[in-house]
Amino acid sequence: MNINRTFEGDNVPKTTKWLYCSSGMFRDLVYQFVSMFLLMFAQYCGIGQDENYVAMYSTITVIIIILRIWDGFNDPIMGYLIEKSKFRKFGKYRPWIGLGAILSSIITILMFWLPVHGWTYVACFAIFYFLWDFTYTINDISFWSVLPSLSNKEKVRANLTTLLSVFVSIGSFAAGGIVPLLSSSFGYTISYKYFALIASILYVVSQLILVIFMKEKKESEVNTLDSEKMKFKEIFTVLGKNDQVRSSIISILLYYTGSSILVSLGLNYFYFNFGYSAAGSYQFIFTVIFAVATLLGQAVYPILINKFKIHRMKIFTITSWIAVICYIALFVYVFLDPYVFYPLMCLFGFIVFFCQTIISLILYINIQDSIEYNEYKFNERRESAVFSLRAFTAKLGSSIQQLVLYGALLAGGLLALSNTISGYEADAIKIFGDKAAQVGQYVGELADQITGANNVELWKRVVYQIGFTIVPMLLILACFLVTKFTYKINEENHAMMVEKIKERNNKNGTSI
Repeated sequence: MNINRTFEGDNVPKTTKWLYCSSGMFRDLVYQFVSMFLLMFAQYCGIGQDENYVAMYSTITVIIIILRIWDGFNDPIMGYLIEKSKFRKFGKYRPWIGLGAILSSIITILMFWLPVHGWTYVACFAIFYFLWDFTYTINDISFWSVLPSLSNKEKVRANLTTLLSVFVSIGSFAAGGIVPLLSSSFGYTISYKYFALIASILYVVSQLILVIFMKEKKESEVNTLDSEKMKFKEIFTVLGKNDQVRSSIISILLYYTGSSILVSLGLNYFYFNFGYSAAGSYQFIFTVIFAVATLLGQAVYPILINKFKIHRMKIFTITSWIAVICYIALFVYVFLDPYVFYPLMCLFGFIVFFCQTIISLILYINIQDSIEYNEYKFNERRESAVFSLRAFTAKLGSSIQQLVLYGALLAGGLLALSNTISGYEADAIKIFGDKAAQVGQYVGELADQITGANNVELWKRVVYQIGFTIVPMLLILACFLVTKFTYKINEENHAMMVEKIKERNNKNGTSI
């Protein structure tokens, strides 16, 4: 078997296209599961009921924020290692994709299977979360760096981005929809343990299949030599000298932070407004709404671009303002009966998710186009460097999201509810062991008495609603303003840059 199989030109082989895009489903399944539910696991069963619960939860919050910021700085280091890779005979990206998948899947399982509680759990949380962040980054940077390297054609790149986004979204939907239903029915401990095991196996198998059978695009001699001569500081100079990369990174940071806040706060939101037992069903419906809106947005965007020839910035402007208006409507929802007006919440949620899907696709294409801008102006591509900065924004945005979640829970006095439910979970495990149905019923009957709009005071829910809707609305608005006034690459001048790069490389006797 040829270890380093490659292709030339801008038309991506079908096998590579489908393997690459579809493998994003399972890796995002694991990422979203850890991102969305690891803290929930710590909050409701990892720490356990304890008089020092708030101190432990606060410590874990600080740990997550610090490690995500550190991991953000670690991303450029990983980007540098990929650019300077000594394993190119196996492919520029494939060895790193496989290594990261194997290591991070093992650690994912360990994080949910450790039989410890209290401060011991907090210490283990710090160690294993650090290791998970580091190993997943190995896979994450290399996986996303493949995307802009496969083709320079705007249409091919847009189709690849859309197809990949569809599979990534399916992974997100599976985590966001299935896990709450399982935890409401069978309790957190049992549900999270077995979901972590199954998801990790699917993740590592899909990534190894990708590593074995995909083809990477043959790198030009110019770019290979440039990578070999690259110095570490140049990872950061890309951000300093390329104003379009800088604009893209800031916009993505604002978008990531805003969109992730809505998701992360939504997990507790359904407990506080609909009650513990009913929360899973309401959240599942909302996740289906999220899925349909996202898939529709991914389907509509290529049509708007390719068939109707509408410019990206015009689409970006319209969807951003619609999202802002709908966020305001979602805030007002807290003053209404959550059960009676739930369809209204779903409607505005659908519109927000639809618009944010299109916004995210445009931002992804913007940052890819900024790589050609970098090659056009400075004769160097730096895919790994640029996408390590993209990953950095995701980690930094996740840290900010974590801070907003903690602030909303603390300011609303809602951590006491988590501590009490954590006690119910621990008691149920002691009484029923691994009998999932009995555990779920025991916890649900007790938790229903302290959750839901009838049991949680309005002012507490209003405070939480501000974090849930107003904060992300402001961040999406800021994302629009930054992009509107600082990002200058449009479809026409991108095509011009690609043509100039081809002419320059042909003159030098190389191909891109």
